Amino acid sequence: MSVSITTGKLAVLAGRHPLIVGVLGSLMAIVVMAISLITLLASRDATVDHAHETSRNVTAVLVSNIARTIETSDNSLRALVASQNKPAIQTMDPGLRHELLFDRTAAEYVTGMGVTDDRGRLIDGCCSSAHTWDFSDRDYFITHRQSAKVGLYVSSVYRARSRPGAQSIAMTRRISRPDGSFGGVAIVAIDVEYFKQLLAKLDVGPNGVTAIVRTDGTLVARNPPISHDRLVNLGNSPTFPRMVNHDSGFYAAPSISDGVMRLYTFQRVPGTPLIAVIAPAENDVLASWKRLSWIVGISASSVSLAFCTVVWLLAFALRDHAKAQELLRELTQTDPLTGLKNRRALDHVLENEWGRLQRSDGSLSLLFVDADNFKQYNDTHGHAQGDIALKHLAECINRHVRRRGDLAARYGGEEFVVVLPNTDKTGAAQIAEAIRQEVERARPAVSSGALPHFTVSIGCATGRRSCPSSLDELTNSADLALYAAKKNGRNAVVSAGDIIAPAQPQG
Repeated sequence: MSVSITTGKLAVLAGRHPLIVGVLGSLMAIVVMAISLITLLASRDATVDHAHETSRNVTAVLVSNIARTIETSDNSLRALVASQNKPAIQTMDPGLRHELLFDRTAAEYVTGMGVTDDRGRLIDGCCSSAHTWDFSDRDYFITHRQSAKVGLYVSSVYRARSRPGAQSIAMTRRISRPDGSFGGVAIVAIDVEYFKQLLAKLDVGPNGVTAIVRTDGTLVARNPPISHDRLVNLGNSPTFPRMVNHDSGFYAAPSISDGVMRLYTFQRVPGTPLIAVIAPAENDVLASWKRLSWIVGISASSVSLAFCTVVWLLAFALRDHAKAQELLRELTQTDPLTGLKNRRALDHVLENEWGRLQRSDGSLSLLFVDADNFKQYNDTHGHAQGDIALKHLAECINRHVRRRGDLAARYGGEEFVVVLPNTDKTGAAQIAEAIRQEVERARPAVSSGALPHFTVSIGCATGRRSCPSSLDELTNSADLALYAAKKNGRNAVVSAGDIIAPAQPQG
């Protein structure tokens, strides 16, 4: 039931204010568009979250592979370090010792293994026991010589001396003598190509990037590879500290090498300065979402536009219908000859004003206006002139009935009624006298010359709450006053008195 009442109220509101229909329709269309936008944004977030979850899984697998490689290399290093302090191994035949320590332990990705003395000279290695390379300039040698507490050290990328043009990173551990002094370094060199092959197996989209970087910002490997002239230190990126200061994470940022916006997922390889990075391009991740957004956006916009168009056409139609209804209502309440309100409108206003009078301490005055000897006027000058005279009389009345709420109406024939809310006896008499004088003195021009002279008689009556007791009594008093004006010679204004009482008409 409440729904039907609300619907009825909306219908009434639309009838009174048709453009509200268009405004409400437009608001509904905006709400639909807003819901579509919110849904698309939520879908975008879900797409990014899914890409992050996928990248996180891929990063975990990559880190696991690298960690196993590091662990295997570290086991080899520990064996090398332990062998340096075992007399039984050190007194073995050099060829047999070389085969035992290096030839059987070198994995496919290992490009070199060896140990140095305390001055950085290679003592023995997997390539050959005859090599005498000096590694005292390497970062790992300097680091281990300076501190006995480094443990496993992963070097930066360097160019291998045993293989010209090849790049490697070294896994190293310090060799300490029995007295704790520095005795050299054990080395396992891993080919950078191994890391590149790991990255090449990962598909992160046409514009995505996979990489392994060190915490100092240097690049170990990248897929796709980057030319040396575009190579940059990632430590200069404002977002790189996020990778250094957290074991794992996710963020979106433009690349400092090519400016492409990417979604970075990173994870530290445990126990090393290496960070695995998976970074698909944002445009690649959102490509399908963007296609969907265009489809949804165009569809929602088209539907909303069509809906708004239909609603506004309906609103304009309702407005035109309301105007037509208002015009029809005006026509049914307007006298066609004089343009004043007709008898129907007069009755409605009188009822409303009388009801308002009973609820207030104000006053209500009525003027009954009648053209004198108008039958003779018509017989003498013709009905056409009589109609012009009535129009002139209506204009004279209108010029003195200007307040909001005042009403002038044609009662019938040559009789007119003026309703004056909140007007006392004196005010009503002044308005009546002003109307009478203007009718008497004004001579508007017509096609045949000046309008023939005529006059009016006016009866005034004023009522207050409960005095008189009814509207009929008030109108009868005004009518009696008009009769008195006629009897007193016409062209006169007569008031019924302050306290209105019934009276008998005089002939």
